[in-house]
Amino acid sequence: MTCFRLLLGAAIGFGAMPAWAAPLAVGSGNEAVIEPGVSHPDEAPCTVPLVTRGTFGANAIGYAYAPPAACPGPWAKVVLSMDFSLNQGRQFDRSGQLFLAGVPLWFGTTAEPRATLSPRWTFEKDVTDYTALFTTAQTGVLQVPNYQSSVYTSTITASATLLFYPATASAPAPATADVVLPLPAGGGLATLNTGADQLSITTALPTNILRATLDLYLQGQIGDEFWYFCVPSALAAELESCGNTAFREGEISVDGTPAGVAPIYPWIFTGGIDPYLWQPIPGVQTFDFEAFHADLSPFAGVLSNGATHTVATTVFNANGYFSATGALRLFLDHGVTQVSGGITRNTLAAPAPVVKQDVATVAGVSSGTIKTSSTRDFTIVGTVTGSAGTTVNTVQQTTQFTNDQKLSVSASGAQDLQVATQTTDTTVTSTARGAANTQQTQTLHYPLSVFYNFETGKSGNSTQVTRVNQQYLSTVVQEAGGSPVSQDELTDAIAAADTLFFNSSFQVTGHKSQSETATFAHTGTVAPCFKRTLVSTFNVLTAVQTGC
Repeated sequence: MTCFRLLLGAAIGFGAMPAWAAPLAVGSGNEAVIEPGVSHPDEAPCTVPLVTRGTFGANAIGYAYAPPAACPGPWAKVVLSMDFSLNQGRQFDRSGQLFLAGVPLWFGTTAEPRATLSPRWTFEKDVTDYTALFTTAQTGVLQVPNYQSSVYTSTITASATLLFYPATASAPAPATADVVLPLPAGGGLATLNTGADQLSITTALPTNILRATLDLYLQGQIGDEFWYFCVPSALAAELESCGNTAFREGEISVDGTPAGVAPIYPWIFTGGIDPYLWQPIPGVQTFDFEAFHADLSPFAGVLSNGATHTVATTVFNANGYFSATGALRLFLDHGVTQVSGGITRNTLAAPAPVVKQDVATVAGVSSGTIKTSSTRDFTIVGTVTGSAGTTVNTVQQTTQFTNDQKLSVSASGAQDLQVATQTTDTTVTSTARGAANTQQTQTLHYPLSVFYNFETGKSGNSTQVTRVNQQYLSTVVQEAGGSPVSQDELTDAIAAADTLFFNSSFQVTGHKSQSETATFAHTGTVAPCFKRTLVSTFNVLTAVQTGC
């Protein structure tokens, strides 16, 4: 049975609230992050500060990392804890990244301050998958480019700390990758302005790879920030929108051969469309992006042949631009120095999106509908033969993308109506058949709906009405030997609305009807259950509903 308690005027948890799910302050306008922290093992951790209250203008802050002497490993869990704040004033949302040895441990954006509010927020991230990086001394950098002027004066302050939890009999160390490599080569960010630009690494790899995973972050910026509103390029000028249609997708390749597809999540920053929409509750994953994890295990035999290989990602229809970064994780066969194998089946072809448009211009008003869709259904099979015999790795993926737009744009500027309803549904099943038979199926749903209507009256004053519904839904099912082992389900969703008012000089004069309702739910076979709902009205947190 699920039990909830609605809290008005007080932030008291339901039952024993774990430390990683600290309560929020009802009545506050400060950032209300709905995602809980990471569940922690019972053992006391060793703490390694990376950056302590670093301040950011346009600078980046380098740091030196050394493994914790008191916790030499193995580790049951490694947690990244981050803390951000801005002083009162004006500032744009900014994108930032934390790299260690070039590998992204964090990628996200920041809040926008207000004249009377200094926002502060914290979050945690499970980075145990990158354990191989933490066993030796490394250098890293935290960067949050924050360009300042006489108008945009706020400074960003940030801290980053790693927590190491020693493995115990009750909390053993999980199996993690033996090698972690950054993309792009050398680390950092790649700028993908067009579909031809690549995020890539070209290098010789170990010759005993059993499995491989590519973790990808693909973040739309500038012309691609609102890519779900883009239209066919021939209509971009009259519809006052970006071009290359509303379809974007990550295309993964190994040595030029299609190797995977990465659906792109439509993150919205705290300044996106209308900054009041996201105060105090930010959009889904706004502060801490979730990478897409592409299984490249069918290519293990190919990557282990001793030659130099290129693993790359492009963004189909990129239109200036996507910020891209990632990591290649390799799991090795410790029983041999050389494995063999190759691809036996690969049905992945180039994308072929379908665009149907019904747009006409009458009396200076361009209006109509645009429907964009793409269907991906492919199977990649590869073998790898090592110390335990031959394993057949299979990846089966289906991705259905649809974007339906309704538009009405007047050349005079009297109206700009854009309504987009978008869904991205992906199911990835990874199977290993050999000495051990395992299977993982992940289902991802990325629903997004945006209503935007900007109207200018005869007085020259304008009104902008915006409504956004954004969700991230994930289900992961693990099987071993043909039997279920675990199931994990996650829901992260928000519905936000606001109405802005502008004078004839296009200055904001006020807003009304601001509201947000956000829901987060995480249940699983192993992970602790957590559910929370947040409600805000006129940029103040008005209700917290917590329980499980």
